[in-house]
Amino acid sequence: MAKSAITTRGQPQERSQPTGTLTRPVLFLDFDDVICLNNTCGGYDAIHALARVAKEPGLRFDDFQDLWDQLFDANAKRYLKALHHKFSPWYVLTTSWWWLLEKDALEQILRRSGLEFVADNLHAGWATPKGPRPDVRAREISDWLGRNAEFVDGWVVLDDELSGTGLADWAAQSHTPFVVLCKENVGLTEIEFKRLQEAFRLRAKSANQVTMSAAVKMNRLPGKNRSAEN
Repeated sequence: MAKSAITTRGQPQERSQPTGTLTRPVLFLDFDDVICLNNTCGGYDAIHALARVAKEPGLRFDDFQDLWDQLFDANAKRYLKALHHKFSPWYVLTTSWWWLLEKDALEQILRRSGLEFVADNLHAGWATPKGPRPDVRAREISDWLGRNAEFVDGWVVLDDELSGTGLADWAAQSHTPFVVLCKENVGLTEIEFKRLQEAFRLRAKSANQVTMSAAVKMNRLPGKNRSAEN
């Protein structure tokens, strides 16, 4: 999506997530060719609807319910919701839509389109950092992880082969199977859903191993056993 003058954007916050939340992984989520296939409508239709609501007295979000119902692919929404119920990730938006829309507008779109669980679970740093123009997607994600290093071993990417620039090479080098790329014009299907499940399971297994290792080290601290015996 090209940059538009209709709306403005705000830079996401950095590293302000509350402590005690690191057991939850982060899902880097793209929209186009992942959950939005642009068949009957797409991002520009949503932007146009928001602009009309802002300018035309008496016009409401609910007046565009047909748009919200069709904006995101029904099967993709179902798969994403199933993933959320099982793994409960935080979400960080990598989509180019955030170049065009403020966070509040994106949340409105997500809620009215059946993805309220994404809006409710956006990470405090809710989108990858952007420069003056779109960058390589893999670099944007790396920049976000550099600012939120506590998630360096707790992330999964859901993107597509067209706009997920740099991710195919990135995955081949070191991050398979945590980078899941959808086919252009096809989006999130059962194939990617199964790969995402496996990726989240591996992240959970790794997190559990780290927790167990830390517990073992704590039990080996000098005086730990003596205090327990007393």
